Amino acid sequence: MNRFNRPALAVLIIASLSACQSTSEPRQAVSDTNKPAMQENQNTLQVYEKAKSDYSTWLEKVAESKTLVIYSKGTVNTLFDAWDDAVDVYDEFASNPAKTMESYSVFSSGTYADKFNGYLATVSVQYDKLQGLKKTADSLLADSIAEMAYLNEIDAKSVYATKFRSVERDYYKLYSYVEDNEIDDAQVKQAEFLQKAKQLEALVAMKRNIAPLQTEIATLRKQGFKTVAPISYTKTSAALEQAQAVVNLNPRDAKAIGVAVEDVQFEIAHLKHIGQEVKKFKNVDDDKFEPLILELENRLHVIAQTLDDLDLRNTPMQRQADVLADKVAQLNEKANLESAAADANADPQLAALVARLDAVNADLSSKQSKNQVLTAQVTALEMANENNESLIGDLKSIINTIKPEALNPFLDKKAGGLPDTNLTPASSVNPVTSTASN
Repeated sequence: MNRFNRPALAVLIIASLSACQSTSEPRQAVSDTNKPAMQENQNTLQVYEKAKSDYSTWLEKVAESKTLVIYSKGTVNTLFDAWDDAVDVYDEFASNPAKTMESYSVFSSGTYADKFNGYLATVSVQYDKLQGLKKTADSLLADSIAEMAYLNEIDAKSVYATKFRSVERDYYKLYSYVEDNEIDDAQVKQAEFLQKAKQLEALVAMKRNIAPLQTEIATLRKQGFKTVAPISYTKTSAALEQAQAVVNLNPRDAKAIGVAVEDVQFEIAHLKHIGQEVKKFKNVDDDKFEPLILELENRLHVIAQTLDDLDLRNTPMQRQADVLADKVAQLNEKANLESAAADANADPQLAALVARLDAVNADLSSKQSKNQVLTAQVTALEMANENNESLIGDLKSIINTIKPEALNPFLDKKAGGLPDTNLTPASSVNPVTSTASN
């Protein structure tokens, strides 16, 4: 895009001033005459610079709006139509700033700048509308947005293309409800979409994790393993059903699904070798099973010889297996003890810390025992104190029950033996008067 050359405009202005100065009119008159032209040129330059700045700003915003088509295709189309018109007008005066303030057409009184700003106003309105729809949809459809992102992450389209397209169509329709401000319908349809999308998610997990196992088990069944090893086959089928349940419960729990798949793979391998062993027995002619039994016993014998140079062939094979298991347990225990001793010897500081810790634990145990003794003594004293308080309470109760009225007969009897006295109350004695002589 061409840009206006300021030096060129400056040259034009200086040239016009020089031409005016070459006339015979006074300098002041020439200056007064050029003032309106200079002011007009300055205004034109300011309008042009603003249009240039607006163009750069909206160029970035419009480019970002391309990603918002999911929120409203119609609004995005209107925005880009208005922007294309604005760009066409801008191109007309971008390389000729003086044209910015010229009339856009003979049928319009507006300038190129006015026309450009009018288109930008439409762009701004559509842009704000898109941003509002985006804010509402991002909040209302957050669960659906996350679910669709996950389906794309696991590439569900490559596994179930038709089902994925159906889910995708339902997803896009949710934005139409938001655009039409049908919020209640959007919420209802979102629930339906999530249920459908979750089902697809589970199908993808089943296809990738369970389907290969189902195929392998079906092949083993065709090969007769269900007949020759029915118990092992049943265990394998049960493990497969458990794995299916894990996937249906949470198709995103990769760790749990991985463990369940490993369990099925283990049972499949077990079924294979058990079936092969059974087939060996079935292929024996004339019931000559001794070579097969001896082969099994020889396997145990090799293990016994390796462990402790033992020969257990004079005992039943079940007993041989038990003895070997005990030997292995003893070896493991011995190895653990040796490893612990080696670690202690290898790190004297660690051994010292362990010893110190043992001493601290012993001291703590001793203090706890003393605390228990003291606690018992305190408890005994508290019980004795409670007994004493109980006795004191009983004595107080006895004293309170003895009323003064109970002592009256005894006091009356004692009063009868007392002598009478003619004591006159002090209040009945006449006062003694004495005359003082002057």
